[in-house]
Parts: sequence; C-alpha cells; structure tokens
Amino acid sequence: MAGIGFELQRVLRKGGMTSFLQVALSGVIIVAGPWLLSIIGIFLISRFAGFALKEGSGLFMGVIIYSYAFSLFIFGGTHYIFTRFISDLIYMEKKKESGAALVLASLIMILLSGLFGLAGVLNIRAEGLSHPLLFKISSLAFFVIINVLWLLMIFISLLKRFKSIFVVFLSGMLVSVIGLSLLGRFLALGGAILGFALGQLLTVILLFFLSFRDYPPGNPLKPARELLKYFARYRYLFLSGLFYYWGIWIDKIVYWLTVGEKVPGSFIKLFDLYDIPVYLANLTMIPGLIYFVVVAETDFYLLLKAFLNSIGRDIYKTIQERKYKLIARMKEGVREQSIFQGVMTVVFMLIAPVISESLFGGSLDAGILRLTLAAVFFQLLFLTLMTLLFYFELYRATALSAFIYFLVNLSGSLLSLLVPGLALFGVSYLAAGVSASFAAGAFLFSASGSFERLILGRYA
Repeated sequence: MAGIGFELQRVLRKGGMTSFLQVALSGVIIVAGPWLLSIIGIFLISRFAGFALKEGSGLFMGVIIYSYAFSLFIFGGTHYIFTRFISDLIYMEKKKESGAALVLASLIMILLSGLFGLAGVLNIRAEGLSHPLLFKISSLAFFVIINVLWLLMIFISLLKRFKSIFVVFLSGMLVSVIGLSLLGRFLALGGAILGFALGQLLTVILLFFLSFRDYPPGNPLKPARELLKYFARYRYLFLSGLFYYWGIWIDKIVYWLTVGEKVPGSFIKLFDLYDIPVYLANLTMIPGLIYFVVVAETDFYLLLKAFLNSIGRDIYKTIQERKYKLIARMKEGVREQSIFQGVMTVVFMLIAPVISESLFGGSLDAGILRLTLAAVFFQLLFLTLMTLLFYFELYRATALSAFIYFLVNLSGSLLSLLVPGLALFGVSYLAAGVSASFAAGAFLFSASGSFERLILGRYA
C-alpha cells in the first residue's frame, strides 16, 4: 500500500482543489471500495427506489449483508496469502505470473464461494416471492461476484490508474441502483437482487480489463504449486487474516443468532439495533485509512528502506541511528493517526443524537453508536499496528494479536447476553479492539530494539 501512498502524494503535491479531491476519492475507493459503495447504493435505493423491494426488503438486505460478512469470515485468511504472493511476484518483476495468479485465484474463489453460496441459498425457502428461482440464482451470483471483487481490490492496488478505477466503481454503483430499480419493477425481488448483482459484475469485468492491460496473464496453472506452498510457508499470515475478520464479525453473528429477528422464509437473522450503528461507525474509519496510506505508511516506508539498506553495509553506529529514527517515526505516525482519527470519533460521538434524529427519525440508539465509534477507533489502531508488524514479518505476533481480538469479542458478546435488560451491545467489540491493540503494540515495540538482529537472523 505504500506504493499507492507515494503515487497519491505525487498527485497531492500538484496543489489545488482538483488534486485534493482526486486523492480523496481515489483513497476512498482503494481503502473502502465495494463495501462503501454498496452502503451508498443501498441508501439511495431505500430513499428513492423502495418500491423495488416491497416484496421483501429484509430478505434483500440480509443477502447483501451476509454476502459481505461471510465472504470475509470464510476467505479473509486467503486474502492475506494472495496479497503476499502477488507482492512477491511484482517485486521480482514477474508481470505475466502476476496476471496468471489473479486468474488462478479468481477461478479457485469462484469454485469455493460457489459451493459455500449454494449451501446458503438452498436453505432460503423464498416463500411468497414471485420469482424464487431467479432470486436464489441471483443471490448466489452476488456472493460469488463479491468474493472475486475482494481479490481484484488487492490486485488493483498495484495499478496507478486511479481515475479509471474510480470511474469503474462509480459506474458499477450506478448500474446496481438503476438495474435494481428497473428489474425490481418488473421481476420483483428476484429482479432487484439480479440488477444489484449486475452492477457488481460490471465492476469486476472492468477491473479485470484494467488489470490485464498492465499485467497480461500467462498460464494460470503455472503459479499454482507455488501459491499452495505459501499457505504452509506463511501459515501465521493466513491465521492473522482469518482471526482478524473473525474478530470483526463474530459479535454481529452472535447477536444475529441469539437476539436477531429472523427474516421470513430464510435462515437469515438481522439485528438492526446493533447492525446499523456498526455500519455507520465503520464509515468513519475511511479518513483514518486514507491518512495512513498517504502519510503515515509512506513516511515509515522511506525510513524502513534506508534502515534495511544500511544493514550489512554501513557501520554499527549508522545502523543504530537509522533504526532509532525509524522507531521514532513509527511511534509518531501511530500517534498522529490516532489524534486524527480520535478527533473524527469524538465529533461523531457528539453529533450521534443529531444523526439519529435527522437520518433515522430517532430510532437509532445514540449510545450504541458511540460505543461502536470507539470500537472502530481501536479497530483502526489495531489494523495499523498489524500492518507495521507485517513489514518486519512478525506473523506469529500478528496471528496471536488477531486471535486475542477474536477471542475477546466472542467471549464478551456471549457474556453480554447474561445481563438481561442492560444494553451492552458494542462493549465486546470495543474491548477486543483495546486488547488486540495493546498486544500488537507490545509485540511491535518490544521487538523494535532488535530489528537489525531479527532481519539478519532471518536472511543472513
């Protein structure tokens, strides 16, 4: 991601409002992508095209939310392995192998997500729908498309076509909204989910086109054996991604299963009292993510590169000077980002009642929104510390930190159900973020004093 940051910094140095907007919009797409645009699309649909969902808006929302949740819950670890594999191929300037790896991973993802998705849609009875088969096929297609889209989101971070990428995502969102409105009018809920899926499919097709322009694929079977080896070689990286996404979603799943309201005709359960504040709070993470990519990570990377180049080449004093300069900048970057995100969090906490009244007619619980805002603050801090640990390949530490994140959120959400009448929704999410951030920070800064020995021991 540091490469993206350098490119966006170059655009920003041109000055002017146009450059600022380009960096802001490009950053939003890179760090948020399909999830953000889907939230915006659903908001537009609920405001202006609610007629298309009159056959079952709850079922539509359930399919969308479950597709995103379980695409990450099931395949989150795989995303981290794919990121490492692609990064190594690009570093070795193997462009054809990179394109081939994207094709291979996409084909595998289509197969696996298709099997998981099929198991899900077969358990949706779709009673009362005028086109139940169309609804099931379209729901399955949407789940598969989203899983491929996550892989493409990883791959397009290699590209510098930010304007084109933004246009692609914007076009996909517009097609989703228009397709849902038109097909939903004539084919009811089955047409609505089909129209929404078509917009995401357009995004996938166009992103493949952009990717293959710069990275034309070779034989997709060629990188298969090496990709498989990465799962064994970087098993702690896989576990880091797996436990991280489990940690994000486990409290939502616990509440869906225990206190959620079942969507008629399906196994899907939702808990709007908690779900909606969580989705809103997650949007506040976007500015902090952009700040990390454009400012904090790029500054850190330059100092890290200088430090790594000095190992084995410069005198001990120079190595130590560069190491402590790197550590100081690392701490400063975390502190600056925390202040930046903290201001955002406090502002939204203060206006939580206004958000509830103006957007939800007072039905949104401002207290739960404040808790989830605090939880998202620590989620971003944890993600930042994990990323810094990744730079030093401290994968065992990240896996353990992510496991703490998952375990605290799981146990906390289960314990919260033992206190009847007291709304503790979001407390476990917050406690998990605090615990995991503390663990990751402790691992990172305790190892920082021996960075040079760590690196020499691994690669000497």
